[in-house]
Amino acid sequence: MSWAVPLYRRLSGSANDLQRRATIALVEAYAVTWVRRGMIGCLLMAIGGLSPAFLPANSPWWQVLGAFRDYSWLGPTLGTVAALAGVLLVMDAWFRIRPVDGAPEVDFRAVLALWSLPMLLAPPIFSHDSYAYAAEGYMVHEGLNPYEMGAGMLQNRWGEQVVEVWRFTRAPYGPLSLQLSHLVVDVFGHSPYWSSAVGMRILAIAGIIATAYTIPILAERLRVSPRRAMWFGLVNPLAIAHLVGGAHNDAVMIGFISLGLLAAIRRRFLLGCVLVAAAAAVKIPAVLAIVPVAVLAWGVRRPRPTWFGRLWQTGWRVFVATLVMVLAFTIITLACLPNGEGWGWIRAINVPGMVSTISPPTLIGDLARIILNELGYHREALSMVRLSRQIAMVTMVIVILVMLVRMAPTRPMRFLVYSWMALIIGSPALHPWYLTWPAVFLAFSRPSPRIVRVSCWASIGLLTYSSVSFSWRNDLTAVGVAAAAVVIWVILAHDRQHFRHFPQPRSERAEVADQDPGAIQERPAEGAERTGA
Repeated sequence: MSWAVPLYRRLSGSANDLQRRATIALVEAYAVTWVRRGMIGCLLMAIGGLSPAFLPANSPWWQVLGAFRDYSWLGPTLGTVAALAGVLLVMDAWFRIRPVDGAPEVDFRAVLALWSLPMLLAPPIFSHDSYAYAAEGYMVHEGLNPYEMGAGMLQNRWGEQVVEVWRFTRAPYGPLSLQLSHLVVDVFGHSPYWSSAVGMRILAIAGIIATAYTIPILAERLRVSPRRAMWFGLVNPLAIAHLVGGAHNDAVMIGFISLGLLAAIRRRFLLGCVLVAAAAAVKIPAVLAIVPVAVLAWGVRRPRPTWFGRLWQTGWRVFVATLVMVLAFTIITLACLPNGEGWGWIRAINVPGMVSTISPPTLIGDLARIILNELGYHREALSMVRLSRQIAMVTMVIVILVMLVRMAPTRPMRFLVYSWMALIIGSPALHPWYLTWPAVFLAFSRPSPRIVRVSCWASIGLLTYSSVSFSWRNDLTAVGVAAAAVVIWVILAHDRQHFRHFPQPRSERAEVADQDPGAIQERPAEGAERTGA
């Protein structure tokens, strides 16, 4: 056992060094004014969660806030104003720390930790989904199948805290998501509130930590600025509000995909495929990540000179990777929910589209329905939403296949980002947190300044939409609209400063070289060694 003492000292020294560096990064980040402003904004958003908009009637918080119930207007008003002010502060702080010349140098992982901290013990905000996750986990604990019945069948606190629109619908999530929710419920002693608000958020943060660990490594290997990738992907207010504040299981899916991509760039093909299968067992859209995993992990040493030859080289690798992923997905499904129960998500895949959202096909179908009704074509109007959705889904599939052919051989990460965007825009349901999937990996698609600008506006716009929806649920729509006007005014000022008259970010090559002098010469660009890009 003589080897044990040196090993213990080495591990202790590494742990102490890591703790010291993390402490320094946190202190330095906290010293920046804009970081503190963003932290205050996150705290205000967390306070905003203590209002009727997203706080169930049976929440234990109402015992603490009992005094506010005596003045029915006070709680919603304070909660709404706090949340809207918090959103504005976080948005402003996000642009202030954008990695451009003259901006403060901060470790974005430390910023992510500081901005997430105020939300750790707060109830979920901008969404009720985590309450549904916990109820489904409790159903699994009780031996019930969430794919066959809704949480409302429990007829207890678990089902009552689920929002009414989802209370009697089946779970649309993968079997691994249900088992992770079951694990959280067991760990938190079968407490409806603590399992939902804290347990599910810790699970989401675990996915965010995995992503925050992998993004700088992926960025250096693929010759992309790690700071720009972290700034837009994880410090993005949309990700902070919905992945951390809303505790969505999308964070777990993204975490598995990030680890799968990390395994891919390290040439661990099987591990990468298994991790993508695990992500798909949380949420099905993760299956698209098998394309970059296959291309990055299974390199092409001698690319064919013709486009068709490169397509063939990529195609059969993606096919083999897909077979491995399907096999791993099947094993995970049978292990999580045996006896065929784990395939119930197929029957529940239409659940997200059962409510009206800001999905373009749904909005177009609703507009066509209204117009036809006004013209007197009532029978034709009934099928407009369904027809619009069907056309959009067919178009979406064609677009994804075209991008697979055109982008996958040479730009697999761009395929992942753009195919997710096509999937999100063409789906019957669109929620703001769906956009966090492509946002986290946007930098790896090497976007143009115009795309970055549009993406920033989209992030702010979706979070503003969430804020207005929040105020509407608190019966204070006018306050939300007024706040949205202020947000637009502030963001227009940032747009002029950052995208019109402000120096552009330093080149990616220079930023990567600062971190690793051998990065540019020794590490290939995305797909270069493999596909001749």
